[in-house]
Amino acid sequence: MQTDETFQIATLVIVVLIVLVCMSYLLIFANPQVALNPLKPPIPTSTLIIAALPPTWTPTPTDTTTPTATHTFTAMPTMTPSPTSTPTIAPSATPRLTRLPAPVAPVAPTPITLPYSYRPVLQSCTHSGSASIQGNVTKGGGPVDGIHVELATGSDPSTVAYDQIVRRDGNGNTTYYYGVPASGSYQWHLWVTDTPGNPPLSDPNFQVSMNNLPADDPNSCWLAVVNFIQ
Repeated sequence: MQTDETFQIATLVIVVLIVLVCMSYLLIFANPQVALNPLKPPIPTSTLIIAALPPTWTPTPTDTTTPTATHTFTAMPTMTPSPTSTPTIAPSATPRLTRLPAPVAPVAPTPITLPYSYRPVLQSCTHSGSASIQGNVTKGGGPVDGIHVELATGSDPSTVAYDQIVRRDGNGNTTYYYGVPASGSYQWHLWVTDTPGNPPLSDPNFQVSMNNLPADDPNSCWLAVVNFIQ
């Protein structure tokens, strides 16, 4: 029987302890600053300052200067503009839609047609055993077939004295050769054309001055070399 009483007493003690522990938790939850709380949270600074003030403390003003009366501001009378100074606002102009012109397709430039497609070049005019005018005709650096070289005494087609179509020599060049009189001086006009009687393809005013001066004369011109180039 003594053993049962011992257990009952122990049970009662445990129940009492549990109740005390629960009450302690409730007190700590209600007031974390209670003495039962071993881990008290820090007290806010504002609370400490308030707690340090005496219960009968009354704030007193520190500024002891005597207030000075300030002048009362009196509103100035409002100026009413005269009828002649009333600004008028002109009505805003209504924007007009401007129709832009339709884009114009670019026009390819018209190629400039030169008066003549070939140009004569006097390569040399020297003394020789016989009087002659010769040369070659090239187009783009190569020989040209079917071209006529006209030899005339003037620039008009009616003055043509000789007509010759170019021929290929042993080197593949298209050449021409005219034997001319060696006595006296002559002004020969030369030009090229595709067909005799057709408009010239080079300037018909080009001319070569042949003469029968001796070999020791620097102006001697018995052999004239004239090339036509395109």
